[in-house]
Amino acid sequence: MQRSCGIRRGYLKNVERFDRCRLSIRRRGLVEAFRDTSSLATLIAATLVFAGCAGAPRGGERLEAGHVLNLREVKLSEPVELNLKAELNSVEKVDYLHRSASRSFENQELRHERDETIEFTAEAFTARVEPEHFTQVVTVPRKEGSVDLHDFAMPEPGESLEITLTPKAQILKASDWPRNSIFYVPPVSLPAGPVNVGDTWAMRAQWAALADQVPYELDMVSILKRFVACGEDTCAEIEVSGEVAMSRELQMSMQQTILFKSEWRGTLLFAIKAGTVLWSRVDSEELFAFERVRRDVRSCLEARLAEPLRLIPGGKFTGPACENFRTGFSKGATADTGDGADGGSPRP
Repeated sequence: MQRSCGIRRGYLKNVERFDRCRLSIRRRGLVEAFRDTSSLATLIAATLVFAGCAGAPRGGERLEAGHVLNLREVKLSEPVELNLKAELNSVEKVDYLHRSASRSFENQELRHERDETIEFTAEAFTARVEPEHFTQVVTVPRKEGSVDLHDFAMPEPGESLEITLTPKAQILKASDWPRNSIFYVPPVSLPAGPVNVGDTWAMRAQWAALADQVPYELDMVSILKRFVACGEDTCAEIEVSGEVAMSRELQMSMQQTILFKSEWRGTLLFAIKAGTVLWSRVDSEELFAFERVRRDVRSCLEARLAEPLRLIPGGKFTGPACENFRTGFSKGATADTGDGADGGSPRP
């Protein structure tokens, strides 16, 4: 019997069952593009992983790092290498805020509407440093919200994640998690060689959902927009964009069509000397549709380095995280028929 999203045909007939099927997909484009690895084993990348008042930025809009930090642009005389770095026995803390707004339709009638917020702090202790890789132990001492942090490739409070990475963010070991899981997707996309302003590089990754082994694909492009002064360091301001989809092989094998699209855009600040991500924000729009049911999701994930303070320009961030992200949808809207004429839900 052919299965769709890991379940039998005809199962996804209403919103409740539909939501259970898409649970493993939720937040992937976000977090994978931007799991905050700062040197902390996770960017958010993931984070990963989406600005503007109404979802993902439209053409020409950018998430400026200058909105949260006082930055001064600088010019460098030659290209630079972007590598993750870590000091033995050092500790880094990163604060995360994730906000999402979703609505579900059945037969083009709105059935559910939900706003969700989760905040958590991740700590990374550098346990070992070798010439070609380093190992960090990641824990989460603070969590506010009910979302499963494994969806962010993070441990839950009371758990620990031992992760070994290369300077180019390739993950060699992630505790006992399967090698085809989200925990092995590179937490940040770094170029293979030296780069300068205007240079671009791409990353493609694949993983299988932990719950049902449904395969997904990530395509991501990074652009080095400028260099800015970050205290005693210099930061690369990098714009990222991309999409997450179910694997082509899975879509071709289905007897029934499931439409899943996740498009996102964001910005991160990478401290060149420290080899860590100081800040990142990614905003996304997702569409998940099957037969008579449909789900639209907008989300924002912002990660801010909390410690060490010496790496933060001016010692603090300005303004609230995920500023200008609007969670509410317009009242009385119906599901988009696909031509955009009914003023319905935004499409990625």
